[in-house]
Amino acid sequence: MWKYGRKVIETIAKRWAKCPPICPELATRSEADSDRSDIRMFEVGLSPQQHGNYEQSTRNTAQEAESQRLVAIAKESGLFIDKVIWENYGDRKRLPSGESIVFLSRDGQKVIKLRNPFAKSAIKNLHAQDAIYEHLIHNILFPNTRYHFEGICQDAEGIRFVLSQKYIPDTFTAPTQEMIDRYLYEGLHLHPENRYYYANDFIALTDVSANSDNVLTDGEVLYFIDPIVKFKKPAIEVLEHYYTLLI
Repeated sequence: MWKYGRKVIETIAKRWAKCPPICPELATRSEADSDRSDIRMFEVGLSPQQHGNYEQSTRNTAQEAESQRLVAIAKESGLFIDKVIWENYGDRKRLPSGESIVFLSRDGQKVIKLRNPFAKSAIKNLHAQDAIYEHLIHNILFPNTRYHFEGICQDAEGIRFVLSQKYIPDTFTAPTQEMIDRYLYEGLHLHPENRYYYANDFIALTDVSANSDNVLTDGEVLYFIDPIVKFKKPAIEVLEHYYTLLI
C-alpha cells in the first residue's frame, strides 16, 4: 500500500532541501509529483512482476493485449478521447517524432502530447503493462515539467496516451553539460553508466545532453522536457523505490 499525505511530502522536501542550488525546484515539491490517482483504474489486475526483457514476438502480443485492456477501461471510465477532439488542442507542432504528436495550446501555456507508449519500448526496456506508469517516474524526477494524464485515444498507429505539460519557452537556452551533470549527480544521485546514460540500480536516463533541445534553463533552474527513461526493474518497483527512498 502506498503512503501518501503531507507527512511524506514534507519528509521528501526536507531531503531535497539539502540539494545544491542547481536544483532548487526539488526543494519545493508538491503532492502532485507522487500522485497517481488519475491512473488508478488502469492498475487493476496488473502484475508487479512484469519487466521488459522479452522477445519481439511476445512484446508485440503483449502490447496489443495491453492496448485493448487500456482502451476498454478508458471507455468505461470516461477517459477515452475521440480523435475529433484533437483539433481543440491548439496548433500542431510540425516536428518529426516517432513517439508523440505534439500540440501547443492556443493560449501558449501548455503542450499536449499524444504519446505512443510503445514507440521506444525496446530502448526503455519497458514491458507493455509498465507503460501506464512511465510519466509518473518523470514527474518524480522532474517535477517542474510534470505531466498530467488526460486520457487515452487511438489513431492508425494504435493507442496513444494524452499527456499535458507546461510549455517551456523557446527563449530559454541550453544549459552547460556541467549544470546537467550536477543536477543528475547531486540532485538525483545518478552516475555515468556509459557514454550515453546516467544510472542507478533502478533506472538509466539518456537524451539529456547539452547539445540537444531536451534540457533548457532560464539561467537558474533546469527544465528536463522529455528524457528517455530506461527501466532496470519493473515499473512498480521503481515507483516504490522513489516514493519511499529517493527522495
